[in-house]
Amino acid sequence: MQLKAALAEIYGLRYMIDRLDIKSGLAHRVLLASPFIVSQKELQHQLELVSNTQKSLCDDSTKPLLGKVTIKLAQVRDIGGTAKSIQKGVTLNDVELFEVKSFALIAQEVKELLKTIPFLGEQLPSLLAVVELLDPEGTRIPSFYISSHFDANLAPLRKQLAGLELMLEGSTDEQLQRQSDEVRSKIEAIEDGVRQRVSTLLASHANDLARAILAIASIDILIAKAKQAIADSLVMPVIGGETTSYQGLFYPQLKEVLEQQNKRYQPIDVEVNRGSCLITGANMAGKTVLLKTLALSQAMCQYGFFVPAQSAHVALVDHILFSIADEQSELSGLSSYGAEMLKVNHIVQMAKKQHKLLVLIDELARTTNPTEGRAIVNAVANFLNGCNVRAIITTHYSGLGAACRKLRVKGFIDSSGDTQITIRNIGDYIDYSLVEDDGTSVPHEALRIAQILGVDADILTEAAKQLGAN
Repeated sequence: MQLKAALAEIYGLRYMIDRLDIKSGLAHRVLLASPFIVSQKELQHQLELVSNTQKSLCDDSTKPLLGKVTIKLAQVRDIGGTAKSIQKGVTLNDVELFEVKSFALIAQEVKELLKTIPFLGEQLPSLLAVVELLDPEGTRIPSFYISSHFDANLAPLRKQLAGLELMLEGSTDEQLQRQSDEVRSKIEAIEDGVRQRVSTLLASHANDLARAILAIASIDILIAKAKQAIADSLVMPVIGGETTSYQGLFYPQLKEVLEQQNKRYQPIDVEVNRGSCLITGANMAGKTVLLKTLALSQAMCQYGFFVPAQSAHVALVDHILFSIADEQSELSGLSSYGAEMLKVNHIVQMAKKQHKLLVLIDELARTTNPTEGRAIVNAVANFLNGCNVRAIITTHYSGLGAACRKLRVKGFIDSSGDTQITIRNIGDYIDYSLVEDDGTSVPHEALRIAQILGVDADILTEAAKQLGAN
């Protein structure tokens, strides 16, 4: 899946992409076409490039050079379409020739600037031959005009035309006009020939141009990724193995919002092993955010980004599959339960094909009756536990007998001291840490949360009576 498609599926990914300080439209296009990398060797190489770029941004000897490079990158135009025309043997017009010349000049300047940062500069092929072809006068000015340097016949013809036009000023001499038109036609024919000849010669440099386009985009993207890693405290993940584990995992968008409100954000330590894991916890305990964060981090890693954690070890997967409550669409014509079951069935069918999957299911079977809901949760957890997947399933159901790992969100902190818990500070009194659990019960904190949220006391009293009666 290309990154462009993943933006619509992975929560928080668009937020991270929109924050990238990418300078050129070319790099943005190339970034959106980035593949989901499943090769450990290829991904390791990409992450090491980001790491080396990050080090260069922090090095006083190379940081100024990268600053100059970014200024040049902001001047880059996307000549991908023009490059394809060159490969097809199309004769370029003056605007297209200008774009190629301008790109080649910038690419050469960037290559020169990166001489002391070889891991970036060596990606760029030399386009000096392209520059010399389009700039025979050697001005190195980013403009294009078919000057007399392209063809020796142009200078005398242009001089002759200028003289005829001077004589025609205020004159109606038809013979002079015919002579002027004839000379102009000769000039235009030569200019057309120059465009055709130059375009044909450019075709011999088509591969270098294509490589340079990709290299310039890659340099822009690498610098942006490295800047983001520094600004957002992202970490380079260790790749491979059977277990994914994070220390200090966080959801960047939520973290920023809470920090702007001077509220506490609690990073999470979590380990995702092969097989199934059931996570229980009260409402507002952060279970859904955890699933979104796991999906985001896995996606960022396999699209070649650093991840939002203090440290990370990531096992690669072929696909990220999830079913999260707030993604269900009432416009599908199905009930929430029906839409959820179709998602779960897709996950099961993919698991049967032995794909390596990260499976994230939020509140499985939450919209059906508890008896059948427990049965469905147990069935899905048991099935996925025997597949080549890493599955996290959150639930409110107690008494689950699935033979898999079970975790619980700690939930409310026992004592808040003299401070009154309110809707504004409730997050400060929830411990989002995960602890091992036997799965026989779930926290009963719904009434407490409802009370804090200001639900009518009569309802809470009656609910408490009903709970006691059961």
